[in-house]
Amino acid sequence: MNIIQEVNQAREQIVKYRQDLHRCPETAFEEYETTAYIKRQLDAMGISYKPLYPTGIVAEIGKGREAAALRADIDALKVEEETGCSFGSEHQGYMHACGHDGHAAILLGTAGILKKHEKELSKKVFLVFQPAEETAQGAKLVLESGLLEDVKEIFGLHIFSGIEAGKISLEAGPRMAATDWFSIDIRGKSGHAGKPHLCTDASVIAAATVMNLQTIVSRNTDPLDSAVVTVGKMTSGTARNVISGSARIEGTVRTFSEETERMVKERVIEIAAGTAGQLGGEAAVDYPPSSHPPLVNGESTVERAMRGAGKIFSEKDFVHVPPMMLGEDYSNYLKTIPGAFAFVGGGKDQFPNHHSRFDMDEKALESGVKLMLAYVMEE
Repeated sequence: MNIIQEVNQAREQIVKYRQDLHRCPETAFEEYETTAYIKRQLDAMGISYKPLYPTGIVAEIGKGREAAALRADIDALKVEEETGCSFGSEHQGYMHACGHDGHAAILLGTAGILKKHEKELSKKVFLVFQPAEETAQGAKLVLESGLLEDVKEIFGLHIFSGIEAGKISLEAGPRMAATDWFSIDIRGKSGHAGKPHLCTDASVIAAATVMNLQTIVSRNTDPLDSAVVTVGKMTSGTARNVISGSARIEGTVRTFSEETERMVKERVIEIAAGTAGQLGGEAAVDYPPSSHPPLVNGESTVERAMRGAGKIFSEKDFVHVPPMMLGEDYSNYLKTIPGAFAFVGGGKDQFPNHHSRFDMDEKALESGVKLMLAYVMEE
């Protein structure tokens, strides 16, 4: 297989896949139109597949005792698109603001080329079109389906703005963070704003709690380690002249190690209870198990992928990108399957992922397909 030649010939089709998918953004487990589109393309290629429920697909190409998997996520976000592009979202209030349309297009483009060269494959290749990445539920669904039981290794990628178009970061070790969610329900005693001495102000307790949570990173975390504790939502009160009797704080935690993850959880619970107690109220913390662990690339998979990629990319195409505090449920695969995950540049001057004006330089699509093909074809 001449990977560069094949991708050049398929470029227009790959771009069309991405633009078609961009028009129909759908959120977690609602990707019905997206799934139907992918099925039509696989049917046209003569590629067999099995559906996931309620959405998503696992396709299969090739034969052999060894099996590898390629993964792309397919869900979108509740974001009103403001890109002004000619192939903009046709679903008002929804947008492919994270590049998953590009990921799915890359995997479809890879599928077509692999099918064309199926006889050259020494292994079976599973193509995972995964739903519900944004809610960190999709990878678990795929794993629970049992369709990847024979897979010995898995490979995936993500297009990111802020990285020069087409540049690639494929590095061993921690690459993305574990994602935890928490909520704190605070109970005080409501009353008239003019008689605060008869009340326990839940708003004050919530404000103090938010400020005290900031000490977890600044004073409890090893300076050589990394963590993020973010309160993204706080609600309290019903009227300007009523002291609030209840409040709710919702946030997220990002970490790269299980030890730090445990420490942060303990401190969130201690700080919430202690702050509320000091100010005469109560706090109940809901802190469920992490939706996924840190994403840690395996050295052997990175080495294999780099050997293959080194044959078609120049040395200057590879760049170092520090680990990101963003979450990615691909890490759930890596708990049981060796694998690696690459960052692909979508354009240094593009708006950030999850922005209403996020877009990508379509050169990223070509790089993604080449990278996946190079990995599959490398022995």
